[in-house]
Amino acid sequence: MLVNFPAVFGIEYSLKGNPARQIAMDKFQREGMLAPFTRGRVQGSIFQPAVGDEEVLIVPPEAKRLPDGHLRILRATVGPNADALDLSNGTWLRHPLRHVQEGQIDHERQIEQCLRSWIGAFSYVQEDPGHGVVGLRNPQLGALHAIHSHWSVAETIATIVMPTGTGKTEVMLSVLVSARCPRLLVVAPTDALRAQLAEKFTSLGILKLPGCAVLNPGARHPIVCTLQHIPNTTDEVDYIFQRSHVIVTTSSVAGQSDESVQARMAQHCPYFFVDEAHHAEAPTWVVFKERFKERRVVQFTATPFREDGRSLDGDIIYKYPLKKAQEEGYFKPIRFVPVVAFNRKKADQAIAAKAIAQLREDADKGHILMARAENVARAKEVFELYRPYEEFRPVQLHTGITSVTQREAIRRQIITGESRIVVCVDMLGEGFDLPTLKIAAFHDIRKTLAVTLQLAGRFTRARPDLGDATFIANTADVQVREELRKLYTRDPDWNILLPQLSDTMIGEQMSLQEFLRGFTEFTKEIPLKTVRPATSCVVYRTTCQDWKPENFREGIPGIDSCEQVHETTNHQERTLVVVTARRVPLDWTDVQTLYSWDWELYVVIWSPDQNLLYINGSTNAGEYKALAKAVAGDTAALIKGNDVFRTFDGVNRLVLQQVGLTEILGRNVRYTGRMGGNVGPGVPDALRRHAKIRSLGHWL
Repeated sequence: MLVNFPAVFGIEYSLKGNPARQIAMDKFQREGMLAPFTRGRVQGSIFQPAVGDEEVLIVPPEAKRLPDGHLRILRATVGPNADALDLSNGTWLRHPLRHVQEGQIDHERQIEQCLRSWIGAFSYVQEDPGHGVVGLRNPQLGALHAIHSHWSVAETIATIVMPTGTGKTEVMLSVLVSARCPRLLVVAPTDALRAQLAEKFTSLGILKLPGCAVLNPGARHPIVCTLQHIPNTTDEVDYIFQRSHVIVTTSSVAGQSDESVQARMAQHCPYFFVDEAHHAEAPTWVVFKERFKERRVVQFTATPFREDGRSLDGDIIYKYPLKKAQEEGYFKPIRFVPVVAFNRKKADQAIAAKAIAQLREDADKGHILMARAENVARAKEVFELYRPYEEFRPVQLHTGITSVTQREAIRRQIITGESRIVVCVDMLGEGFDLPTLKIAAFHDIRKTLAVTLQLAGRFTRARPDLGDATFIANTADVQVREELRKLYTRDPDWNILLPQLSDTMIGEQMSLQEFLRGFTEFTKEIPLKTVRPATSCVVYRTTCQDWKPENFREGIPGIDSCEQVHETTNHQERTLVVVTARRVPLDWTDVQTLYSWDWELYVVIWSPDQNLLYINGSTNAGEYKALAKAVAGDTAALIKGNDVFRTFDGVNRLVLQQVGLTEILGRNVRYTGRMGGNVGPGVPDALRRHAKIRSLGHWL
């Protein structure tokens, strides 16, 4: 009989309430004989290997007493007799390699031995399923090379952009081993993703799969600590971090710790990975990240812009296009099924009906249906539409279910396929990796591209036996940002539109980063990426052969009285940014120690191709003539009057000729109309605000 045994944990205990584990022996197979065992009240089985004398006592899960005289005892359920027996989900209760007490281990020595075993153990092998080669995917190798290339010349924050499902976690594992990181802190946004990452770092994922050509079999596993509780003192940080090789935690645990605790964490960890970096940043988390500015920091995300619409910090050093992920089979096609209904209740019913029909059609593939609602109240409302379909065991999973035990039980029902319908809020949360999740019913749709891309990746994970994903949404009343509007038209092709939208948005972020990198050093108190100048400006016609941005001080009146003056120039893009600050006395007191700050921003751009100089000032005061002459010479001439309006040449302007106003003028008048050559200016602002306008016009 061939028996599969689980991995043996050499370390498996708690560090101040935080689980720490290290695998001493990977999952393994043995050929041998299985015989019944009974001693007192203990009943089980004895496995005797065909070679050697390493017998294993196998006891059932309900066994409470363990007999003496056995070095290897495994808790597992033994099924009916067969040629092969899978006990890989069992738990070792005794094993010579297993240590359950902290004092039995020299942690520093274990970490050093692990690092030594990684020397020359990593190979950059690309997978080749056609020839049976187990290795890294094309995007994983690209990201890995990009990280090492970046670290060879820079220490700035690096951002890796890879679509969901292409294997970001394996990139982290590969960096850990290939760079031989002496200590690594990994931060995830949720508890579920923290648990998933801790499991991957403990097992080393595909790197330790049988037959994988990437990692030498002699390479050891790291000691992984799942940091679940905020350390109270620096001594606690020392105690936990000195005994761990990889520490995995959440942004809430990291961000809410004391300043001294955060500083000590950064002191211990020269390497810092951030997973799902697109999540909105809390102020405490921003402060925590700043502690690692002198460390090697890598952010991993599917989108380089956060859920709150702001850009990620750090340099995008690698981007794997969504279109290429489609071409290489990592991102399966999406079939969009529209519903057209203007009544919300009817729309919900139509969406549920189509979703159930699709679930029945995909019955042989084991697909799972996720119905998404905007909030808990809506989720409960939507759930009533699915409750009658008892054959699919519908469940809800959201924060409205307060019991952690109940939520975990529901998760297990979904993962095992016992429940085939789940109604949720926010996509079940990051870390919920379930390939059979293939049908999405959007009763309330996501409104940003960043989250839409994350959601799409969750449903398009490739597996040959599962087929393609189906998205169902109401296209009659869609309130989304402009970049998503095309996705919810009546006949969209998500497989074409999503890559286009993704590449456009990511390209904009990379262009912005390239632009910002061109500036000379600026004050760290005001990061240049946070500057938001207005689009209004004055424009000067110039005749100079070159501009002189260094002369800006001559053109800003009173600059010598400013307490702070910060300036930076992008010479390639010919852009100058100046920030000044001066103290301003308060009107209500003569006390000189009390004052406010008056900040002003100047943005100056010179276009030699157009011979034009653009000047924007945050106070929007005056024509900035002195500044123009200082940087572009005395011949700089302001463009004004009718010449300004020549810029509108070729721009069409809508002229309203018929306007209908739904308004209440007394009891009898409900609707009025206005007609003429251009009636728009004749409609007062107050009327525009309070009346519904229906208009007809033409473009001039």
